[in-house]
Amino acid sequence: MEAQSKRDSYRDMLVLLVIASALLIAGSAYFIQIFSMQYGVGGGALIQSTSDNSVVVAGLQQFSTQLSGLYRSVIESWLSLILATLLLMISFMLYLGRANRFDEASRRNLMLHLTVSVIYIILFGIIYSGFVHQVISVLLYLGIFGMLACVITDAYLEYSVLVSANKRPGARSISINPETPYTNMQVLRSQLFSMLKGNIRIVDKHFNSEALANLHRLIASEIDDIDSISIITSQEMLDGEFSNDYKDFYKELKNKEVGLEVKVMTPEDASAQHERFILDDENAFKVPPLNIINRKSEHITKINLHDARKRFDYLHQRALKLENYLLRQDRKPQQD
Repeated sequence: MEAQSKRDSYRDMLVLLVIASALLIAGSAYFIQIFSMQYGVGGGALIQSTSDNSVVVAGLQQFSTQLSGLYRSVIESWLSLILATLLLMISFMLYLGRANRFDEASRRNLMLHLTVSVIYIILFGIIYSGFVHQVISVLLYLGIFGMLACVITDAYLEYSVLVSANKRPGARSISINPETPYTNMQVLRSQLFSMLKGNIRIVDKHFNSEALANLHRLIASEIDDIDSISIITSQEMLDGEFSNDYKDFYKELKNKEVGLEVKVMTPEDASAQHERFILDDENAFKVPPLNIINRKSEHITKINLHDARKRFDYLHQRALKLENYLLRQDRKPQQD
């Protein structure tokens, strides 16, 4: 329930960000409308007075004398509309990618939205300073509310992600002592698995039922920060016990709104893939087989995230989903 509450809160904040960004368009449209009208009125009065040598009436004098400023304000208002549209697009992209809130792309988009919001506010202030005050439309107030909501929401979202990212320090290297399996699990949980978040991806051709049990022990207390788990293993590790355990674990995670996927690599890839690694949206680590992760003498070290992600994507694209693999295996006896 706590995990679902966090995701619902993040989703609701993104909905607010989309609405706030849309309100900025209303403020920009109001400025375009009012300045264009004032520029047209002032220009028309000036042309009329020039053609018949009449004096511009006092009510129109302020517009005709501020034509250059009004023209500049129209251009600036169009620029603000472009920025507001960009902010709406970014906020919508953030909402669509809300499941990957810890991903680098989401973090960049969030910072981009905050930066463009600040630029919009500065431009808005410049435009407003040249505003000929008459009747102020509700669209102007909506725009002001949208600016405040954008900045506050952006700052809150960035703060919440930073807090989650920095609440636990992560180690670059962990030594596993086979004589202390229980202590090893505590160290692994506190120094490695507690810092994993977002989308967790595992490549381990020895991943079996015992590995699934160890994974559960290591991430159970950190499930609130996890969006999905994707595992690539080999067909040698699959049996009836693994299939049943996977189904139970899948249902349990689904209740917490965490996705689980297991894929079976091709025999050729399984033969060539000797290294086991785990990665999330920000870090990647070389690890021992998960089924003996706390009992094998080995150093867990940090590896290049880009290389690990590239290798995972390659294997993932070629691998077969567990459900499809099991269905294919069930059909073999009938074909024989």
